[in-house]
Amino acid sequence: MGRPKGGAAASSSSKKPKAKPKQRGGVDFKKYKHKVGRKLPPPKNATNTEIKSKSIVLPEQSMASERTGMAVNKRGLTLRELLQQTGHYNANVRRAALNGIKDLVVKHPSELKLHKVAIVEKLQERICDNDKVVRESLFSILQSFVFPSLKEDNAISTRSTLFLLMANILNGMTHLSMDIQLMSFRFLELVVINFPSSFPRYAEQVFNNFLAVLSNDRIHLQDKSKLNSVLNGLGHCLSQVAFATENGDASNRLVHNVSGRELWKCTLDEDNSGSRAFAMSNILTKLQNLIQILVNSVEVSASELFAKSTIDAQSSEALLSALHCLDLICKICIQEVKKPQMKFGRSETQFGPEWLKSSLLVYLKKLWGVNRSFHEKGDDRYYVFNLKIAEIFLCLSACMDDSMFPAEEFCQFVSSLLSKVKALRNKDIMEKHLSPLIISIPDLVSNAPDDSKGYLLEAFTDAFRDCKVDCKLILPYLDSVGKLLLPEKTGILFTENDSGLEYHGVWVDELPGILLQSIDKAPSVTKVVLELLLRIGQYFPTIECGNMHSFVKLFGVKCDVLEPTILFRVVEVLQSTYKAGNLHITEQLSFLSLLMARFRVHPGPFCTQEDSQTSSNLITFKSLNHLILTSLSDMGDGSLVLELMWDNLSKEIVRVQNRAQIPSLHNMNGLFRIIVTLDAGTCKLMNEDVIKIIAGYLIDAAMDLSKTIELGFQSDKTRVFQYFIKPCIIIFCQNEKVLCCTLEMLKSFATGDDNVLSSVAKLKCPDLSHRICLVTTIIVFLCNDCKLHKNLSLGKSAIKAILQHTRHLMDSNVPDVTYEDKQKLRFAFEQLKSKALQLNCWDKSELENFSSATKCDV
Repeated sequence: MGRPKGGAAASSSSKKPKAKPKQRGGVDFKKYKHKVGRKLPPPKNATNTEIKSKSIVLPEQSMASERTGMAVNKRGLTLRELLQQTGHYNANVRRAALNGIKDLVVKHPSELKLHKVAIVEKLQERICDNDKVVRESLFSILQSFVFPSLKEDNAISTRSTLFLLMANILNGMTHLSMDIQLMSFRFLELVVINFPSSFPRYAEQVFNNFLAVLSNDRIHLQDKSKLNSVLNGLGHCLSQVAFATENGDASNRLVHNVSGRELWKCTLDEDNSGSRAFAMSNILTKLQNLIQILVNSVEVSASELFAKSTIDAQSSEALLSALHCLDLICKICIQEVKKPQMKFGRSETQFGPEWLKSSLLVYLKKLWGVNRSFHEKGDDRYYVFNLKIAEIFLCLSACMDDSMFPAEEFCQFVSSLLSKVKALRNKDIMEKHLSPLIISIPDLVSNAPDDSKGYLLEAFTDAFRDCKVDCKLILPYLDSVGKLLLPEKTGILFTENDSGLEYHGVWVDELPGILLQSIDKAPSVTKVVLELLLRIGQYFPTIECGNMHSFVKLFGVKCDVLEPTILFRVVEVLQSTYKAGNLHITEQLSFLSLLMARFRVHPGPFCTQEDSQTSSNLITFKSLNHLILTSLSDMGDGSLVLELMWDNLSKEIVRVQNRAQIPSLHNMNGLFRIIVTLDAGTCKLMNEDVIKIIAGYLIDAAMDLSKTIELGFQSDKTRVFQYFIKPCIIIFCQNEKVLCCTLEMLKSFATGDDNVLSSVAKLKCPDLSHRICLVTTIIVFLCNDCKLHKNLSLGKSAIKAILQHTRHLMDSNVPDVTYEDKQKLRFAFEQLKSKALQLNCWDKSELENFSSATKCDV
C-alpha cells in the first residue's frame, strides 16, 4: 500500500521553524578578547593611506639663492624689507628693523649712499612713534649715518627730504604725548646743527612751539634733563639767528615782513650758498615773549638750588642753558636796535631803543636780584652763574642808564668777579666761562664813569698778571690789552689825568715776559704777542717800553728754535719800536749783533743746495742775515753805527771764534757782513787780535772745505768757500793793510806758529804739510778775484816766504814728511807759483829758484 500523500512526513516537513527574535541595537558581532598592550590588527575594510613617491629635485628654488649678490644684514634681510618692517604694528619688529638698518649700512655703506633719500622718507614716519626705543634708535641712525651722508651733497632731492623731515618734527612738537614733544625738539636740534640753512623757513613756527612747551608747567616739574633738551635746542636755534644778525651782509640777508611762499623760495635758492633769511619782525615778537618765560625759569631754578644742600648737575645745566638763551636773545635784540629803523619799513619806535627798555630791560631787572644771591655762595658753579649774568648785562651796557641799572654798582660787580679768579678751584670752568667777560672789559671801561674805571682796571690788571701762558684765557686778555692800548682801533683814549693811563706801562712791561715763556709752551700766544708789540711800536709812539731789554734774554739760546715767521716778526717789532723812539739805539744794535752771533745753524756749515733746503735752517739764517743788515742800513751813517756797536760786536766775534763748534763759521760770516755793510774800510780792523781772528776764520773755513772735498762735494768747492770768504774779500779790497797783515799771519801759521790757530784748528792740530795746503787754498781763492791783485802784490814777501818754506819741506832731508805729503806739497807749490805769476809783481827770473823739479825721496 502506498504511503499516502501528505502523510506524517509531509506534515512534518511542512512545519516552519520558529523565527528567532531580532536583537535590538543592530547585528550582534563576534567579540574578541585581546590582551592588554597588544596592537589591534587593522580592520578588514581599512584603506591603505601610505604614499610612496620619488623625490623631485628642482635647482635654484631656495630663498637664499635668490639673494645672492644682494646687500643684506645679519638676519638676511634687504634694505627694502627692513624699511617695510619699520611700519609694523608690533613695536618689537620696528625696533629690530631699525637695528637691522644700522647693521646693514655699517656692512654696506654703498646702500646708504645710493638710497639715503628713500631711507629718510621712510624713517621720518617714526619721529612720532609711540615707542621710546624706536625714537631713540631713529635718532641714532640719523645722527651717526644718514645726516653725515646727506651733508656731502646739496641736491634738490636732499632739500625736499629735509622738508618732509621737518614737517614730521613740527607735527611731533604739538603731539599730545609730552615724551614725543620733547624728542621732537631733539630732532630739531639735530637738523639745525647739520643743516643750518634749512632753519630760517621754519623759524617762526619753531619759536611758537618753544613758547608752548616752555609755558607748560609739566616740563619744569619733570626731570630736568627733559628741560635741558628743550633749552639746548633753543640755544642752537637762537645761535643761527644771532649769527645772521651779526653778519647781515649779502650772504646773510635779513628778510622783513615777507610772505611764507617768498621766504620758502628765497631760502631754496640760497641753500647752496649757505645763506640764511629770517622774518625778523615776527621773530622779535616771539623772542620778547621768550624772555619773560626764561627769566621766570631762572628764578624758579635759582630758588630750587637755594633750597638744596648741594647742586645737582641737571639743575645746574638747566640754569646755565636758560642764561645762555637769554644772552643770545639780548645780542639779537641789540643788533636789531642798532640797524636803521626805516630801512625795512618799520616805524622808528617798533624795535628801537625805547622798545628795548620797555620790554627787554624790564624783565631782566629780576636777574639783578638773582646775582646778589649767587654772590654770597662759595661754590664755583654759583660763580659761573654770575659770569653768565654779567655777560648778559655787558651786552646791554651801551643801552643802560642809571635809571635802569646803576653803572657804578655794575662795575663793582664785574671787578669782584675778576678779583675772585685766583680763588677758583675748577680751572676748566674758569677757562670756559670767563672769556666773554674779559673780552668785554674795553667796552665796559669806555662806558664806565670816571670814578669806576680805576678799580675796574686794577682788578683786570691783577687778573692779567696772574694768567699763565698755557691758560686758554691768555689770548682774551691779550686781545683786551690791545684794545685798551691802541685807541685808533677801539676809540678808547685815556687823557693825562685819567686813572687808566698809569696801567699802560704795566701792560707793556708784561708782554716781554709772556713772550719768553710762550716760546716753548704756546706758539700761538707768541704770534699774538709779537703782533701786538709790532702794533704798539707802529701806532702808539708815546708809550714807554722800559722792559724791552728782556727780549735780549730770549735770544741767548732760544732764537734758533723759533719759527721763521716769529723770528722775523721779532726783528720787525723791535726795529719799529726803535724808529718810534721808544728803544735806545745801543739796545737795538746790541740786540741785532747778539741775534746774528747766537743763531745756531745746523746741521753744518757746508752742505749742498739740496741739503740746505731739506735738512737745515741755513735758508732761515740767510733770510735773517738779510733782515738784520737791512735794519742796520736804515739806522743812519754806517761808520757811526759801527762805532756805536763795535764793542758789542767785537765781543761777540771773540766769543764765536772761541766756540768749538763748526756752525760758528756762519755766525762769524754774519758778523763780518755787518762790518762790511756798515764800514768795510774801518781802521778798527787794524788790530792784532782782529787780524788774528780773520786769519783763524779763513783757516777754519779752509779746513772744513778740505773735509767737504773728501766727502765728494767737488762741484760745490768754489760756491761754498766763496760764500765764506766774500766778506773778507770786500774788507781786503778796501783795506790793503788788513790784507797784508792777514797774509803775514797765514805765513806764520804755515811755518808752524800755533798762536794763529783758532779753537777749531787747535782741536785738529794739523801737521806742517796740511797747514801749507790750507794756506795755499786760501791764497789761491784770493788770487782768483782780480780786484785783489793790486793789494795782494803788496803781500809779495809773505807769499814768497810760503813758497820757500814749501820748497824746504819738499827736500828729502826733512824728517817726518812722507811720500804722500811730498806729493801734496808739490801740487800746492805748483798752484801757488802759477797764481803768483798772475799778480804782475813777479819776474819769472825771481821764481826760477823755486823750481819744483827736485825729486822727492821715496
